[in-house]
Amino acid sequence: MVSIGYRDLAEFGVPFATPKDADFPALLRDIEGRWQMFEHGAADGRSAVLINNSGKSIVALAYIWRYKTANGETRISYHSNLSSSMQMDVFSGRIGAVHDAGSFIMPGSKRLITEDGMYGNNFDVLSADSAHRRGGGVGAGMGRGGWRNRGEDAQYAQIELQLDVVFFDDGLCAGPDDTGLFESVREDLEQQLRTAQQVVQARRSGASWGAVFEILRPLARRSIRHIPGRDCPADLLFMFANVGIDHIINDNEPEVLAWFEDFAKPSSFHVRRPA
Repeated sequence: MVSIGYRDLAEFGVPFATPKDADFPALLRDIEGRWQMFEHGAADGRSAVLINNSGKSIVALAYIWRYKTANGETRISYHSNLSSSMQMDVFSGRIGAVHDAGSFIMPGSKRLITEDGMYGNNFDVLSADSAHRRGGGVGAGMGRGGWRNRGEDAQYAQIELQLDVVFFDDGLCAGPDDTGLFESVREDLEQQLRTAQQVVQARRSGASWGAVFEILRPLARRSIRHIPGRDCPADLLFMFANVGIDHIINDNEPEVLAWFEDFAKPSSFHVRRPA
């Protein structure tokens, strides 16, 4: 029988409830009842319910499924929910973590994590009538993943789910961060600031929007962060460039320039690791 282990961040107020816990079935039923897009395959027991008891909103997170064979070989499936422009806006200090259906994981809310992704919304702590509709069920409500091959299950001797990193709404980044997401976010924010300042300066010096497009184009290509055992998408800078290009195409001159000017200001949101 395959051994399944779990590593959460209970010391930071983000524990897992696992299938062995008495309250797991009730937590699972509650998420199923609140998530219309629900497809999880939790029957094999390879799942956990993340509970945000931190008292803070979770802006973004990453988790890892590790599969170890009897001969010691390890394979990794990496998942991150850093995928929305609202998360980008929080990291950039443009907005705070809003209380909507699922752009962020609100205090007290929970999510089901399976091998195929993360599911749930904030309606367990926020009524549908009072929720802001902006953001819907993307961002911190969902997760997208990496490698997974169910056909090879028989060869695994041990499987582990690790909550790798959590970004809270006060900028604290907790967890072992084996994925390197903290450093990726920090570097992307620095390059984003430099790029926005370059764009603003270029426009004020008379450069065309075509020239600005050429500044953004290299960043709009999805890049890869290389970490031991896994190559992971680096999405923050990718999102910034693509949203910026979309503004150039669809918005008028004052609105576009104002958008870049916002990003050209140093962020009030400072990501940091625990002391």
